[in-house]
Amino acid sequence: MRTTMSTLVTLVLAVNAEQHWAFGNVRPIVTTRLDPVINSNAIGSHVHSVVGASRFKDVYDPADLVQSNCTTIPVQPDKSNYWAPQLYHQDQNTGLFTPIPTSFNIYYLLRPGPKNESIKAFPPGLRMIAGDTSRRSYNASDFAQQAISFVCLDDSDDHVNDPDWAERPNFFDHNCPNGMRAQVFFPSCWDGVNLDSPNHTSHMAYPIQNYNSGDCPESHPVHVVSLFYEMDVSVGQFDFWGNGTWVLANGDTTGYGHHGDFTNGWDVDLLQNAIDNCPNATGNVGDCPPLAALLDQASADACVLETEIVDEETGFNAPLSSLPGCNPLWNGTGTRPECSSNGSVPQLIPAQIPLPTNWSEVGCIVEGTNGRALVGASTTSPNMTRASCASFCQSLGFALAGVEFSDECYCDNKLRNGASNATVTWNECTNHCAGNSNEICGGPMLLTLLVNSNPPPPPPDTILPPGWSFVGCVSDNPARALTGFNTANNQMTHDSCIATCSSQNFSIAGIEFGSECYCGDSFANGGGDLLDSSSCSVVCSGDALSTCGGSWALSAFQSNVTVILPSSATSSPAAPSTSASSAFSTSLSTSTSLSTSTSLSTSTSLSTSTSLSTSTSLSTSTSLSTSTSLSTSTSQVSSVPISSSSPVSSASLPATSVPVSVVPSVASSATSSVTASSSISASQSTAISVSGSTLSASSSVPSNTTDSLPVA
Repeated sequence: MRTTMSTLVTLVLAVNAEQHWAFGNVRPIVTTRLDPVINSNAIGSHVHSVVGASRFKDVYDPADLVQSNCTTIPVQPDKSNYWAPQLYHQDQNTGLFTPIPTSFNIYYLLRPGPKNESIKAFPPGLRMIAGDTSRRSYNASDFAQQAISFVCLDDSDDHVNDPDWAERPNFFDHNCPNGMRAQVFFPSCWDGVNLDSPNHTSHMAYPIQNYNSGDCPESHPVHVVSLFYEMDVSVGQFDFWGNGTWVLANGDTTGYGHHGDFTNGWDVDLLQNAIDNCPNATGNVGDCPPLAALLDQASADACVLETEIVDEETGFNAPLSSLPGCNPLWNGTGTRPECSSNGSVPQLIPAQIPLPTNWSEVGCIVEGTNGRALVGASTTSPNMTRASCASFCQSLGFALAGVEFSDECYCDNKLRNGASNATVTWNECTNHCAGNSNEICGGPMLLTLLVNSNPPPPPPDTILPPGWSFVGCVSDNPARALTGFNTANNQMTHDSCIATCSSQNFSIAGIEFGSECYCGDSFANGGGDLLDSSSCSVVCSGDALSTCGGSWALSAFQSNVTVILPSSATSSPAAPSTSASSAFSTSLSTSTSLSTSTSLSTSTSLSTSTSLSTSTSLSTSTSLSTSTSLSTSTSQVSSVPISSSSPVSSASLPATSVPVSVVPSVASSATSSVTASSSISASQSTAISVSGSTLSASSSVPSNTTDSLPVA
């Protein structure tokens, strides 16, 4: 007993002290029914959980595999793939199968054996397997069978030295509260010639002394580094009800049929350097200088499959009624059951859903510094993919699409709020798409940016109601810049707000935060300062192609100056009923606040039944709000057609019209004098006409007017 214990302690110390490194908690890059070693160029017989390089596919091509964009292994030059059958939980009541979450710990062990043989890196193109998927029993004298084992994890230490919890070659008959490790130890002796063999095993051999250490036999003289991995499965997350609770993807309910596959994708020189120059490596990759310099966990986290998967459900979206492939449950007793086939043969499809025509990925970009980078439209979905986001944005006429935080999609025709198309390192976007784990959909405050190289024509500029023009993005504040009237609704557009303000007789309309409409004739309370257009970036609630202000920012519109005299007012004495024809001239003298002077000339004809002389005097006071307060004088001469049978009236008009008082007297010779004071913006032309009982004056503002509103 003393000798046995001494031997055990020596073995444990040797294992702890030996050179080795481990890649811990490596996530699968894909779970699919492919096996390029056993079922090359075909759909695999059962589902595997695969870790490693992003160009894993149905055929192992070493030259192609090493061109993988990335790997889930933290040392990126290791472009190998490692896989084992997926473990499922079977529901006792429904019989449905659910895949159990899985990760891998991958060990590289330097065990030269008693002869201290030289350890070599795996040769390029090597592939090998360990275990046998068809096995349902155990031969304790067979190294190949000893190489497959299971460990039940229990952090409570309540079962130390309990044989029922000790490492074993098959599944346990109880649950494992902290998970179970399904372990595979690969043969470490190579024949030095063949990279594969017809049965995928005979070109490799286990050492002479043990399955996990020793000297190589003469038939397989090349001692390669020992490869061992643990597949950690979180069985404790599910209930345990006895035999059949755990089922490997091949239908095995015993665990004896567990196995593993390996295809080499290493930079062979790097692997040999690590073997030769890591004397202090006792598990931690950071203690192996050649590998420590190449650690890149960010790339491992962001890595996704580049190739194809089998077009079938593997249980991650919903439990399965049967295992994929022909894999009826079998524990090895009796005849293996036949499987029923529904006749469908799954095909390979791209792992990443193709983007719509003309769309491509720009890369990972940072969100805007003071708001969203893309504000044209947005949506969220539990089934979000890059393609679904691009399609959504394209349907609304946008050329840019961005996916963020797995399930968010944003659209626009340009980047806003300080964002740019300068990409950051691709591995900073690490969120897998909610609708496809084989795609990346941005990250926290990071967008996976997509662009349409041939976008649809941009929507035409918003056509505003006649007489209205866009002022720009102007400031608002809690006291409100426009105080005349306000309303809000979830169908707000430029036209609807302008129509509202126009109906209330206001000359300025402003929309804020997508759905709020404000009206007035001038800006008040210190508001109205011009802002950068990016401040008005909130999409209109009633028009996804337009923006309607922002936070304390108004998309402002101004009416052109229009002056109308109403007919309902005090009338002049009736004109004689005789027919007459006469001509007269009207002189309009205006004192106004302008930066320019305006002169207009008109001719006026007065038609009556007799020849009469008419003298008309009109007094007009006009007050209008403009962007600047300047001074000038305006002289206008008008020609006004007047019928002597129609009275000329005066009235009090709204703030946007000119109140005019008219007191005409009729004679054979008529002279009319009109005096008005007003405040009008620069570069305006004014025309006044009198017809019948209505006198009107209108002023048009050129479209290129820059100071159309006053700065408050």
